[in-house]
Order: sequence, then structure tokens, then C-alpha cells
Amino acid sequence: MTEPTVAPRWAINPFAKLIILIIFSVMIFLITEPVFMIGIVAAVLAIKQVFVKRSVVARGIVLFALAIFIAQIIFNRSGETFFEISVVKVTAGGVSSGIMFAGRFLSLLAMSWVFVVTTTASSLSSALTSSGIPYRYAFMPALAMRFVPTFQFELASVREAQVTRGLKLGKGLRGLFRSVKYTLTPMLILAVSKVNALASSMTGRGFGAYPKRTMLKPYAMTVRDFLFVLGAVGLVALVIYSDRNLELGLGFLQ
Repeated sequence: MTEPTVAPRWAINPFAKLIILIIFSVMIFLITEPVFMIGIVAAVLAIKQVFVKRSVVARGIVLFALAIFIAQIIFNRSGETFFEISVVKVTAGGVSSGIMFAGRFLSLLAMSWVFVVTTTASSLSSALTSSGIPYRYAFMPALAMRFVPTFQFELASVREAQVTRGLKLGKGLRGLFRSVKYTLTPMLILAVSKVNALASSMTGRGFGAYPKRTMLKPYAMTVRDFLFVLGAVGLVALVIYSDRNLELGLGFLQ
């Protein structure tokens, strides 16, 4: 009989990490104060920097978040007016909503990125199955994670091919939009081809033929994992309570 695998002393069970990710993601949507959102974004980006170094994808995400912030400033004209330049009016409501929307976007992507980098697809699938989730459903998030490095490699190959053919994407937001325009179609074609190949492979190997399956490395939840989850719940409760009850001197953004 296969013995359950206990994670190393410094690691957390992948299922516990997934629960913590969900808890913090819910917190992101419950925050209402811009100052708390700024603090959360700073903390998340600092943690992300430990596990994920700078990359073209990270730069694109930050630029897109900046575009969200600018769009909210331009089109949201509620609240007190700070200053006005030509047809652009910068208001408290625009700045506040810009911080909130851009902060949620950045925080969710950064937290998910850290989760993907620190968790292998096989360990997540085994942890979900060990926790009682049917392996057919446990395989889906693991499969999505498995294709992250694959599509990163394919994206790099597509961009190298574009550079070889003399395509100049430019810099800034214009370069980002041009990159999406000329990269989306080849990436969709590659994705469809890989999905078809994967479906044929799974069918040939009899995936889903039996209601249960054995696991090479079952993952057991430990007391430490439960303590981490409870700690995350307590931290989120404290942040939400502070968000609802503390006045931090940024009322002009309301």
C-alpha cells in the first residue's frame, strides 16, 4: 500500500496552498479602502519578486494594470475634482477606482503566479485526489498548470520567429497591443493542436475508465497545513475588520 507523502518541513501541502490562495483572492474583492489595496499590492509584488524574477510577461501585466488605472482616471469623474487638464478631469472617484481595479488585477495575477511557480502539476493533482476530490476533476487544474511552462516556451518561440522575420513591435502600450495582435493567432493554433493531441493521448490510455485510481505519491494534510490555513483566515479577518473600521486619513479618495 502506498504511504501518504508528507511535504518537506519548509513546504505546504498543495491543497492547503490552493485554499489559502482562494481565501486571499476573496479578500482582494472585499477590500474597499485604497490604502489597504496599495499595501496588499506592495506585499504581493514583494513576495512575487522572491519566487518570480522580471520577465516580458510581468512587464506586460504591469503595463496592462497601469492602463486600467489610467482608464479609470479618464472615464470615472465622480467625487471631488483634484485638477483638470484639457478634457481630462482627475477626480477622487477616478483615482480610487483606478487603485482598486488595477490593484485587484495585479494582486490576483501575482498570487496565482507564485502559486503556479511553487507548485508542481503532479503534486497538486495528488493532493486534490488525496483530499477526496475525484481524480477526473483534480486533473483539470493540474493540467492547466502543466501547460503554463509549455506555452511560455511556445510564446518565446513565436516571438523569436517574429524577430527573425523583422517584425518590430515597439515599446510601451502600443508595443503591448501589437504584440497581442500578432501573437494571439499562432498561440491559439498551437493551443488547439496540443489539446487535440492530449485528448487523443488520454483516450488511448483509458483515462476515466475507472471511478478510482492509485497515486504514486499521495499527499496528506498535516497539523502544520491546517495551522497555515487558519492563520490565513485570521489574517484576512483582521485585514477586513481594519478595512471596515479604521480611518487612515485618505477620506479624500472616497
